[in-house]
Amino acid sequence: MPKTVSLPRSLRTGGGPLVSVIVPTYGDAEYLPEALESIANQTHRNVEIVVVDSSSVDWLRDLADQVEGFEYVEQEPRGLAAARNRGLDAATGEVVGFLDADDRWCPEKLEAQLAALDAGADIVYSDVFLLESGTKRYQSSLPVENPEAHHIDFLYEGGVPMPTVVARRECFDDHRFDERLPAVEDRHLWARLFARYRPARVAEPLACYAVREGSMSSDAAVMYESELEVIADLCDRLPELEPHRAALERKAEYKHGKRLLRAGDAVAARAPLRAALSGDHSDPRVLALLAISYLPRGHRRALRALERLQERHQ
Repeated sequence: MPKTVSLPRSLRTGGGPLVSVIVPTYGDAEYLPEALESIANQTHRNVEIVVVDSSSVDWLRDLADQVEGFEYVEQEPRGLAAARNRGLDAATGEVVGFLDADDRWCPEKLEAQLAALDAGADIVYSDVFLLESGTKRYQSSLPVENPEAHHIDFLYEGGVPMPTVVARRECFDDHRFDERLPAVEDRHLWARLFARYRPARVAEPLACYAVREGSMSSDAAVMYESELEVIADLCDRLPELEPHRAALERKAEYKHGKRLLRAGDAVAARAPLRAALSGDHSDPRVLALLAISYLPRGHRRALRALERLQERHQ
């Protein structure tokens, strides 16, 4: 067991609702100690950690034997959606949260979000700190302007980071992560939950989200195909989304072009960006990316500068 792991004998030492935190791991156990400690260090002291391990890490098994409220589940590698669903099966708490191995929670996270649940929300998320290449920067999440249409706003704008979400356990009785999706399975699930349950946002950063090269979100082709699948499936499930289908598909083209730019393939980025401008639609964000794609050099540097300007603020 890594010497850096420091957990109490029991994770269930306080009052209030039990919060189950699902932590999938596959080949990234070196990041886990700080993630686990960030859960144990919550000011809300009644938590359960459910680690779903797809790489047979011995020290995690040992930890489960030593710490009350630490559940170890071993599962063959079947992807993040399957791991999180297995964690949902094992969770016993009234509230469920999610944390990946390389992300972290701020100490007051659960206390602040449980207050929002007490006020009537069913699913709560927050702002976030982004950790990338040794830097830490603040990013605001999507405001809740109209709870009845929040799932539509979310599909257009995103802005709900995975490690910030907690929800009542009953939200997952009929809704799970779609295991057919190799990516954006969280986006697919959040849209469905927002359509059925009441959302809330805590307008302060309550988690740290790591942006790493080589992650699934950096695979432009997989992300693009998965986003198109999600749009088609959600439009079939939720009739009110059908009038938005074409616009959401253009949004997927925009994001595909942006990922290609980030990967340094400016030439390939031009086709999806032009597709995002089809018809009478001239989104200035798309035009800005298209202009960057025609620069003779420095595409990624220009993209980073543009992203800083466009980041959502409180």
